[in-house]
Formats: sequence, structure tokens, C-alpha cells
Amino acid sequence: MASPLAVVTGASAGIGRELAREFTRYAYDLVLCAEDARVEDVAAELRGAGTRVWAVRADLATGDGV
Repeated sequence: MASPLAVVTGASAGIGRELAREFTRYAYDLVLCAEDARVEDVAAELRGAGTRVWAVRADLATGDGV
């Protein structure tokens, strides 16, 4: 059975980072998005215990980012 998937924006800090942590508690796979390189650090921190995590660096306030 596939794990549920959550997409979290603003995942490099604050509320976004905490939401990502909560999703891992419930065995969600994650796609994390943020405009800064810290999103890679958060992804590395949350990987493991069967959770798959992908990091996407993009500014969703721009057309190119979307």
C-alpha cells in the first residue's frame, strides 16, 4: 500500500517546517518546497524510517517558480 503524500510549501522554516515534521509522524511521504537552500537540510533531517522526502527549491511567487 502506498503512503499518503503531502506537499508542503515554505518548508525551510517556521510553520512549514513544523507541518512537515508532523506529516512524518503519520508516515506521509513529502514534497518540500522553499525558495532557499535550507529546504535541502530539512529534507535530509526528515528522511528515514520509511519516509520518502523530495526537496524542491523554487519561489512560488514567480511564474518560473510555479
